[in-house]
Amino acid sequence: MSMRTVLGGVVSFAVMFGGSAEFTSPVFTGKAAVAQEKAKPEKPKTIKVQSMKKPTFDRLTAAQEAIELKDYATADIQLREGLADEKTNEYEKASIWMTYAYLFAEQENYNGAIDAFQNAIALSNPLEGIGLPPGQVLSTKYNLGQLYMVVERYQDAIRILEEWRGEVETVNAGALVLLANAYFQIEQYNAAIPLVVEAIDMEPEPREQWYQLLLAAYLELEDYVRGADLLEIMVDYFPTKKTYFLQLAALYGELGKDKESFQVLVMADKQGFLDKESELVRLARMYMFHETPIKAAEIMERGFKSEIIKRKADNLEILANAYFNSREFDKAISPLSDAANMSDKGKLSYRLGQAYLQDEQWAKAETALQKSLDKKGLSDDEEGMVWMLIGITQLERERFTAAKRSMTRSARFKNTKSDAGKWIRFLDQKLAVAGS
Repeated sequence: MSMRTVLGGVVSFAVMFGGSAEFTSPVFTGKAAVAQEKAKPEKPKTIKVQSMKKPTFDRLTAAQEAIELKDYATADIQLREGLADEKTNEYEKASIWMTYAYLFAEQENYNGAIDAFQNAIALSNPLEGIGLPPGQVLSTKYNLGQLYMVVERYQDAIRILEEWRGEVETVNAGALVLLANAYFQIEQYNAAIPLVVEAIDMEPEPREQWYQLLLAAYLELEDYVRGADLLEIMVDYFPTKKTYFLQLAALYGELGKDKESFQVLVMADKQGFLDKESELVRLARMYMFHETPIKAAEIMERGFKSEIIKRKADNLEILANAYFNSREFDKAISPLSDAANMSDKGKLSYRLGQAYLQDEQWAKAETALQKSLDKKGLSDDEEGMVWMLIGITQLERERFTAAKRSMTRSARFKNTKSDAGKWIRFLDQKLAVAGS
């Protein structure tokens, strides 16, 4: 972190040595002012402020030059001499401590810089003309708040920044966000949110990081409604940021807005944002859910071709199912065959057998269906149907005896018992004719 960024140019010598400077402070007289409103206004009370003597000015100048040259030891010597000088007044001492803050921060000793700032503030009483002038006290408090954030002393940052906020005439947007960030770090999200909202409203072109902080607060509170509303703005303001599209799609999903979630993902895909396997597979599944299986197949094929999607069983099954649901059974066969060969799940071989059946490839259908029985995962209902389908493939090739045996096996299952019985009676007639 840049020293100049942290301090914001706090080291300045407004009052030069050898002279005196004054500022005025109005006197508040309460009810007496009302009673004397026609009287001649009192002359504002004049407060003499402390000045900087030449020896102190020379030491500070030498210290600053040494710091610029990274000769920190020489700078420390100059500053120590200034503090040790019995003639040094509070304004001079405060200025020395301000320079010490610069010295410590240049060495990334932020705790040392904090102590130096605190010492400078403690020496100052602007209403009495002692120490730093009012404006410099305020800027020092703000810089102190920034340093507290650097060293993660968030409660201290909130205390000093709230104090500073109550004393300044105007608070800029950046300061509001700094304070909001402190509240966020201690998980006081409801305190952070209005500060960020106010900051965003103040600026014609708010920073992207401010939106990110506000969104993070909404998400921590699980306020997905306001989070989604904000993300709708963010995808409009920052249309090249993939993350916001994916987050918006996810929040729509959490809110049960499946159609909107799907539309956002489609939009993200059209802009070329979906470049990970999980993202493309998710979109393909959503096309399937929204009854557009052929688009799901296109997404999966594109992913395989670009090698973003790996040719593993689960992914091949999605492609096959997409073709299957599109009634393009011939296109489903290849990915289903590959998936079935990779997997020990009986369901894949079962689906492959169905695809071969639809394509009237009876022998291949029987082989695939038999393999499904050798693998695991089929329910009783599916097993009964597999035996029936095997029987059909055998019937189509006029293997009537084998077909009857398969149908008899199918009849043992509750869900296929009735239909298998009909097939058995039909096969008995075929066998009778064949035997006559």
